[in-house]
Amino acid sequence: MVAVVIRESGDAEHVQGSVDHLIANVLPQVKHSPGIISGLFMTDGVGRTLNVLVFDSEDAARAALDPIRNAPRPGFLRFEDAVLHKVLAHF
Repeated sequence: MVAVVIRESGDAEHVQGSVDHLIANVLPQVKHSPGIISGLFMTDGVGRTLNVLVFDSEDAARAALDPIRNAPRPGFLRFEDAVLHKVLAHF
């Protein structure tokens, strides 16, 4: 398994208030990604996000990188990076 770890940042109030957008628009697309096993979408409460998407293979994770990097984002949210990590354990 391989995870894609995505970091974004933006206005804290807007990030906190974007849950409906996340559920209605982002999750349905991510759930249909080939090889996706699980995903976590998190915020630290001060405007930074950390999202972890776990895939069944490195090929699937790599295939998701460009769509993640080029996904449309609300104007208040800035893409920072997306990095692959080998999953050592998952439950």
